[in-house]
Amino acid sequence: MKLITYGCGNKFNSRKFKPIKNIRHVKPEGGLWASPVNSTYGWREWCKDENFGDFSSSFEFEFTGNIFVIDRREDAFRMPWLTYFGSIEYSDFEEMVLRGYDAIWLTNKGQVETRFGRPSLYGWDCESVLIMNPSCIRV
Repeated sequence: MKLITYGCGNKFNSRKFKPIKNIRHVKPEGGLWASPVNSTYGWREWCKDENFGDFSSSFEFEFTGNIFVIDRREDAFRMPWLTYFGSIEYSDFEEMVLRGYDAIWLTNKGQVETRFGRPSLYGWDCESVLIMNPSCIRV
């Protein structure tokens, strides 16, 4: 899979990669966020629409690894979720790593289907790939 990321320099620096850590948020700490190069609505398009983001640097890379694909709401239900006060709240990204996933790919269709309701990935905003294993990055 060919991906692109913005605002992280002009090449991948493995020393800056931080491991995935759950926080009480729809996104974890750590990892590397990217979008497929051929995405119709990826990070670049979302940032232009929202007048947000840093495009002063970017790099493309190949990613080969075990990717969990979320293309519909049912896919999101297959992820482990953390509950607070009996309600599903946040994906357990650390558990996804333990299960052997190297990345999570939220497709455009998946983003639309998981934007509202439960489980929710509201805040991913566009077609995104969360890289959780830096050893799968090929530059």
